Amino acid sequence: MLRNRLLFLQNDKNKKQAITAISRKSQAAHNTNLCAKPKARLAAILPALVVTFTGAAAIGSAFSAIAANNESAQTRTYTKEGVETHFTVIAHRGASGYLPEHTLEAATLAFSLRPDFIEQDVVITKDDIPVVLHDIHLETVTNVEDVFPARHRDDGRFYARDFTLEELRQLRVHERANSDGKQVFKDRYRGTHANFKVATLNEHFELISELNRQFGTSVGVYPEVKSPAFHIKEGIDASKIVVDALNAYGFGGESGNSYLQCFDFNEVKRIRETLGYKGKIVMLIGENDWGESDTDYDWLRTQEGMQQVALYADGIGPWLGHLLDNEAMAQGKIEAATWINYAHENNLTIHPYTYRHDALPAGMSSQQVLDVLHNVVDADGVFTDHLVPVLTWRDKQN
Repeated sequence: MLRNRLLFLQNDKNKKQAITAISRKSQAAHNTNLCAKPKARLAAILPALVVTFTGAAAIGSAFSAIAANNESAQTRTYTKEGVETHFTVIAHRGASGYLPEHTLEAATLAFSLRPDFIEQDVVITKDDIPVVLHDIHLETVTNVEDVFPARHRDDGRFYARDFTLEELRQLRVHERANSDGKQVFKDRYRGTHANFKVATLNEHFELISELNRQFGTSVGVYPEVKSPAFHIKEGIDASKIVVDALNAYGFGGESGNSYLQCFDFNEVKRIRETLGYKGKIVMLIGENDWGESDTDYDWLRTQEGMQQVALYADGIGPWLGHLLDNEAMAQGKIEAATWINYAHENNLTIHPYTYRHDALPAGMSSQQVLDVLHNVVDADGVFTDHLVPVLTWRDKQN
């Protein structure tokens, strides 16, 4: 639907009306498609802004200029604080573009494709066990309504925190669905017989550790503490549980092959100062109306905000829609947003989210999207549902 809307906007002569229409549609999606925020419902992201403001012809010219001016940059490596890096590929919720997200099967498939990191979103069960789910709710990715129809809260949602691990094991995990029960991404896994299950964080860490040991590889982990303030109100310290798991499996600490991420800036500070965590931390950046936390993300994207983030975090995970300069796009140019310079000035690693091969907007190819991230934004990597096209693109850069 959003992709079709963007096609319409290309021919809309009134820019102000076009922007208003997108804003209203985004708000409607926020209200009706609760299962898909913040990462899953952001399908069009950065390229959508390009289409809206410039039109297909301007896009083509802009990308031609990028290709001409950055031919050598496309094969470069670059340094931050004197350390040579490469473009990091993060398996978003495992190989979620091919198998139901956050299942052990999706993690195994992701490992086989050799990303740099595999992501785990973490929530805590009734019996205080960390499980890997993107949301604190269950109905968007499981059949909880069928198995436990009366176990919802007053808001109609089924919370993982209200179920023991044994109860969660009775559920089947399926492709992410909208509030009407339809798949968010209709062409992804359509099977109905495979018995995918909710898995614990320890199971994920053990799986990746054992595969690394046997194959002599070093695929890292990238857990996110989901809704830490919610968990604190529930009487549980989700961050400490995740930190303890990272340390127990050798992924934590200064030399651990991991990043620990969170949308809550106060929690990022608490992880660093109160919990004394020494490993790499990423501050996730979204929109204030997503309800992820009480963090002011607009302030974070200021010079002062980036300076404060750099005191506690090693990097940022920004939404793709925040990366480009809107005024430049209105003139048919593709330039990084000013605030991105503040992140670079503070030597913050930049891992934007989320590249989805089945949600590319009209007028842009996979290579163009990735070239913008690499050559314009100077991002250090990307979260992706679809590892194959991103890894293939990266191989060509080398």
